[in-house]
Amino acid sequence: MVKEQNILIWANESTTKLFENFLQSKGILLHKANTDTDFIRMAKDLNGSVVILDSSLHLDTIGEILKKINEKRDDLHYLIITQAEEGAVQELGKRFKNLEFIQQPIDLLAVNKKLLQLLGEDEFIQVEHSFSSDELRNPNDYGHLLCLSPKMKEVMMIINQVAPTNIKVLIRGESGTGKELAARTIYARSLRREKPFIKVLCAALPEGLLESELFGYEKGAFTGAMRRKPGKFEFANHGTIFLDEIGEIAPALQAKLLQVLQDGEFSRVGGETDVKVDARVIAATNKNLEKAVTQGTFREDLYYRLNVVSIHLPPLRERKEEVYFLVEYFLDKFNRQYNKKYQKISPETMKLFMEYEWPGNIREIENSIKRIVVLEKEDIVLSALTAAEEQQPKTLQESPLPQPNSVLDKETQYSLKDVGKEAASKAERELIRNILYQTHWNRKRAAEILQISYKALLYKIKKYDLNQSA
Repeated sequence: MVKEQNILIWANESTTKLFENFLQSKGILLHKANTDTDFIRMAKDLNGSVVILDSSLHLDTIGEILKKINEKRDDLHYLIITQAEEGAVQELGKRFKNLEFIQQPIDLLAVNKKLLQLLGEDEFIQVEHSFSSDELRNPNDYGHLLCLSPKMKEVMMIINQVAPTNIKVLIRGESGTGKELAARTIYARSLRREKPFIKVLCAALPEGLLESELFGYEKGAFTGAMRRKPGKFEFANHGTIFLDEIGEIAPALQAKLLQVLQDGEFSRVGGETDVKVDARVIAATNKNLEKAVTQGTFREDLYYRLNVVSIHLPPLRERKEEVYFLVEYFLDKFNRQYNKKYQKISPETMKLFMEYEWPGNIREIENSIKRIVVLEKEDIVLSALTAAEEQQPKTLQESPLPQPNSVLDKETQYSLKDVGKEAASKAERELIRNILYQTHWNRKRAAEILQISYKALLYKIKKYDLNQSA
């Protein structure tokens, strides 16, 4: 049993709600303070030893508060939620003992571990989130596909904690890892599951069209605008909007999106009045948003607005134990969908599936099984995967190096400089080919990953004679 059943928190409403739901599932009662005076009084009288404090207050203010509490209680452990610079955090840690810092976005797995440590427990009492049979049949609930490995069970734990709240969630991971499935599962397990779920693929439209798609437009706003058209945010009112590939939104449009997240209102294109909207926002990206913020292509204030809770979906190559279950699932799905009876994958194909790295992740394995079921043969998929595997980076096959006691061929010229250049060229070619393959030959994306200019990438593609059939 958990020894301490009481924890005190003083934080903003969304953070408090997140912790309230999270701790309730552990059988812990959360006490909420509304002011600094309340917090000091309640901390001194707390029948427990852990308090949670949001550092949206200035760190100096936190120091004064802790000083007052410590006059009566020096046994309390503090979890400080912070976005502050590391130096300021360390300075506060030097002044007070028993401080633990949680960086935003809040990682519930890290919180769980810290609380286990502070409360001296091996594990919390797990209270499973229960759903009715109607909810289990919800076509948007993919929980059964998101808990097939230990890593994904941790992801599902976070999904179950954030789903009933209205907190914003940023889902991160490589292309094809199941970010939309995670978003739909959050929606299906939320209090808004009876309301609309609206998906917007931010990378699919240029800036002007995306603005009209998100926010709508008024009659006469531009040539061809013959009538008023509501945007996706209006369709998602009281429901959930899923902004896929959020990192692709142009900087000019990011400011308008920020206004919706902050104030819950926006104006249609060509509009003169604001439209109020209440929509939960779930966003997804395969980009490094922190790097984009540093480079100035993504607004820092928008990043923090979106990144309240971050969920990272690991690539399939890091959870290969799921491959067998995914094969069975997609076999069943496509047999029913196409009225086929392809019941079992051969041991040879399954062996290759387990060894293959799956750069396209779940989407790639889904497409492979679909081809097998529709064509009722495996050899085409086997050939495709084998060819793709040959495009993955391999250990360089160099000429055998002379052994320590071997006799050198007098006619052979040995140049470390030439060997180094050749090895570097081969390694560079293989890396570029692999990145192009993983990005499905999206040259712009590949150049970003390789951290070179688009023009430089085109030069190297020509230099190494790379093409999509290579």
